[in-house]
Amino acid sequence: MIGDKLIYFDTINSTNLFLKEHWKELPSETVIWASKQTGGYGRMKRNWISQRGGLWFSVLFKPKNRPMNPWHYVRLYTMAVKYVLAKYKLETVIKWPNDLLVNEKKICGILGEGVYTGKTVAAIIVGVGLNVNNKIPDELSDIATSYIEEKNKKLNLKKLLKQINSTAYYKYYIKYFKNDTISVFTKQWINNLNIRNGDFIKIISQNGEKHGKIVSIHGDYLEVLLENGLIENIYAGEVSLRKESV
Repeated sequence: MIGDKLIYFDTINSTNLFLKEHWKELPSETVIWASKQTGGYGRMKRNWISQRGGLWFSVLFKPKNRPMNPWHYVRLYTMAVKYVLAKYKLETVIKWPNDLLVNEKKICGILGEGVYTGKTVAAIIVGVGLNVNNKIPDELSDIATSYIEEKNKKLNLKKLLKQINSTAYYKYYIKYFKNDTISVFTKQWINNLNIRNGDFIKIISQNGEKHGKIVSIHGDYLEVLLENGLIENIYAGEVSLRKESV
């Protein structure tokens, strides 16, 4: 079960970095949890503010006979966190590919990283940053939120951590994380996204911005009709998306 081995730190640079350094000696499904991170990061190595009151943890996966695509494990936790927050009367939507939003504000970010030996994925690390009892800095209040700011209530972080990991394991992981059923899970995830076929989007990458219309949504990429008439596959690791009104 995810979290049978749980290692807690009051303060750490990054729970993901700790697992990157110790993945060989730790068992699969180990959870690293910290009250505060001094070097938390998200996709594209963006800084993630991780003050006390939030839930900051990472999970190590070294599965046998299960899919080894890091994006599957990101989806696992977007779905699990979404499900558990709904139990606490907070509805969220999944922003492709790895965030959870409340009224267009980010409440949770999830990062998946592969550890390679040669060209083979030997382990997958999933980092979860969930704003729970922490106050959002004023400069981020237009784009981020937390549970306490939405509901004016605190949650028990240890209980919440256990609920998220238990949901991930029993509701999704042991049921769908097999080569013949992972596509069923991916379809569930697609149905919970904040984008649909036909939506107009802005695509932000290191090379600038593009605008287009979604033709189809797949597990690892979007097929997008760009303004210039070309169809391009947009991969999750390379861009950020913004939905646009017509």
